Parts: sequence; C-alpha cells; structure tokens
Amino acid sequence: MKKKTIALGSAALALIFLASPLYSHDFWLIPNAFQYAQGDEILVHGQTSSDFPTSLSAVTEDRVASAQVLTRHSDVSLENVDTEGNSLRVRHVAGADGQAIVAVAIHPRSIPESPESFRRYLTLEGAPEALQRYEREGILPTDSITRRYAKYAKTLVEVGTRGPRAYARLAGHPLEFVPLSDPSETGPGGTLRFRMLFLGEPVAHARGHASVAESAEAATAYEHAEFETDANGEFDIATAGDGIWNVRALHIVPAPEGSGADWDVHWATFFWGTSE
Repeated sequence: MKKKTIALGSAALALIFLASPLYSHDFWLIPNAFQYAQGDEILVHGQTSSDFPTSLSAVTEDRVASAQVLTRHSDVSLENVDTEGNSLRVRHVAGADGQAIVAVAIHPRSIPESPESFRRYLTLEGAPEALQRYEREGILPTDSITRRYAKYAKTLVEVGTRGPRAYARLAGHPLEFVPLSDPSETGPGGTLRFRMLFLGEPVAHARGHASVAESAEAATAYEHAEFETDANGEFDIATAGDGIWNVRALHIVPAPEGSGADWDVHWATFFWGTSE
C-alpha cells in the first residue's frame, strides 16, 4: 500500500475566530503520514511552539514520561525516542491493520514566580476565565508561588484499510481529548465531536483553541479558532476544508497538598488530518 503523506490543501474553520495570535508554547504530535502499510515505519515528530505546526525547540528524550501506541486491542510502550533538529522524534513499526493512537506525555517542570507573573501567565496563555474564577473564590496567590506544568499530546494514524477503530481509546493522560466520532470519516464539510477529560472526568465550560494548516511544512496555521466545552465536556469542530488540524487546551488547578507546587497547569493537544 502506498503511504498517504501529509501534504494537504487549503482549509478554514467554521468557528469564532481569534483576533490575536496565541502566546502558548503547545506540544503536539505530527506524523509524517496518516496512512501506513504493515511493516512501515511510523515516524512522528513532537513539535513545541506557539505557532502550529512549526517547532521552536525540541523536547529532549529525558523529558518524556511515556510514549505509547494504542490500537483497538493493544498498548505498546515506545522506546525508540530521540530528537531531530527542533523536534522530538518517535518511531514505531506498523503492526496489524487498524487505527493507532500515538500518545506522548512530558514530565512536569516547576517554575517559581510572583503573583503578578502568575496572573499575567493566565491571561497570556488564554485562560482568563480561570483567572476570574479563582479571583472570585479568593484563592489566587498574594505571595510568591511555584507553578508546575506538564504536557500531553495524541495523534491518530491508520494501518491498512478499515481495520479495528481505536480513536476513542484513552491514553490515561491527566488531561486529554477523546474524539466521539471517527476523524477518518470526517472529511471537509463535516463536524468532529470531542470530549475533554481531566483525571477521567469531563471538563465542563472549558475554553480551548483549534488550528488548521495546509501542511506540516506550513510556516504557521491557516486559521485559529476558539471553542468552549458544554456541561458534558463536549464540543464540535466544523472541518470546513482539508488540512492538518489540532485542538488544544490548558487546565489550571491548585496543586495537591504536599506536592511541592502551588498550582498545576496541564496542557493537552490532539492532532488529525482531513482531505478530499
């Protein structure tokens, strides 16, 4: 079977568009193809940047907490992880026919900062609702704090043709997106529904962002858009055109007592592609 490489056409989002660029340094996984044959090498690049789908710097392999491939019937931990240029690189030999989720979690890091810096962080990283909520609850810091952050990313590839579906598999990340419909069956003009989970529970009324680019080689995303989850932690993405897509969000919560941190910031992304 000939591999279908990621080099897709123009796209647009049928959502509410953002007026300004994002300031976050997200982490997402971009495979070199969406379609593989058994025995092919699945090559996935981990990108870190504020401009999807580019990468500003590489997450080094020592920061990888877990890397796995999830199929309908198997979980495989990946050891073949290194860096290539500004990207983390994950490799795996394609097995049986069917969908496969590649999932990577990055170890948390801690940063000491002032209350003013923390408030500015919440605003610049697109979480003003968290800032407002914690201000109302009177729990925002007045003294220096430690902010801890971790990042999680998932992408979906296909081996063979119409094998067992795996798109709804959970990676077990603290924060993750789960498609409620099959991305491989959602082409341009369709709608893909997601659920956002934190520690296995739906995250209600959370905000996040979506981006679409023409190809993995694009200098930046074609469009940005914003979404908000409903009471069940669900939201829709209208795939108005073909391209490579990602959804991303961060979830900020007070850190558990005795953890060594004051606040935990969890980042999650999900990457997929659509084409005619």
